[in-house]
Amino acid sequence: MTNYWLLAQSDSETSLSGWEAIVEGNGIAISVTGMLIVFTALVFISVFIALMPRLLELLDPILPKVHSHVAPPTPQERMPQDREKVVAAIGLVLHTELQKITNN
Repeated sequence: MTNYWLLAQSDSETSLSGWEAIVEGNGIAISVTGMLIVFTALVFISVFIALMPRLLELLDPILPKVHSHVAPPTPQERMPQDREKVVAAIGLVLHTELQKITNN
């Protein structure tokens, strides 16, 4: 059975604090390595986003085209011919109602 009290006591006698602990534990090298990894990853992501339009142009012949299953409406379906007549009738009704209100 290991005596944990002796281990804790020996660790406390040799424990370092402040910059000594950072240097002894290779803290500076670890932090610089971490920053370089993050910086490299961010540069890679930025370059990938910047090159995305060119990559998509190269992949355009390879990728399948997406086709809509529903045909877009024709111009006649989008704007019925009676639309002008309906708008004119609404305008006439609004005009007459406003005249009634202002005369009373």
